[in-house]
Amino acid sequence: MFRVGLTGGIGSGKSTVARLFSEYNIDIIDTDLIAHQISQPDGPAYQAVIDTFGSEILTADDAIDRKKLARIVFTSNQKKQLLENIMHPLIWLIAEQQVASSSSVYCIIVVPLLFEGQHQARFNVTLAVDCPDDLRITRVMQRDDRSATDIEAIIKNQISTDERIKQADYVISNNSSVDTLRTDVEQLHQLFLNLSAAPSHR
Repeated sequence: MFRVGLTGGIGSGKSTVARLFSEYNIDIIDTDLIAHQISQPDGPAYQAVIDTFGSEILTADDAIDRKKLARIVFTSNQKKQLLENIMHPLIWLIAEQQVASSSSVYCIIVVPLLFEGQHQARFNVTLAVDCPDDLRITRVMQRDDRSATDIEAIIKNQISTDERIKQADYVISNNSSVDTLRTDVEQLHQLFLNLSAAPSHR
């Protein structure tokens, strides 16, 4: 299976790009969605996260408050590592199962912290979504009801846009209209079809 690792900073538009690829019947595997699922009260990571970070991260209905947990881990590399040690093995186990059951010509795996986590070797190619920081902040404030301060803290804990672009095999800009983005996705889709059809990837 030819694997495309899709990444980008918070608010860059990874989900929009993934949705556009899905219009070509390409399977999308979203590691952030997997993380959300496994940290639900009936999920395999739930109790370990609570045991590590305490019941103060819970909401009134005993769900993990992801915003509160994010504030904790983004202020301490040690706590961030503790969370990753719980989550990452489970996330990649499920992601690999989904790749194995994929029936599309190639698959897109969405990994927000792809380069930060040194996950490049898991993919045939990597694709980064580029978007100006001010636009990203505005989008996340509207989408998640987060403060600009919280979003800026998250951005500072991710690699810079320049470094992400430098490391990615391909870059797609999301600073214009959806129609422009759709055209760019169509071109990349054709490219990935050609790459996945190469003898070395059959």
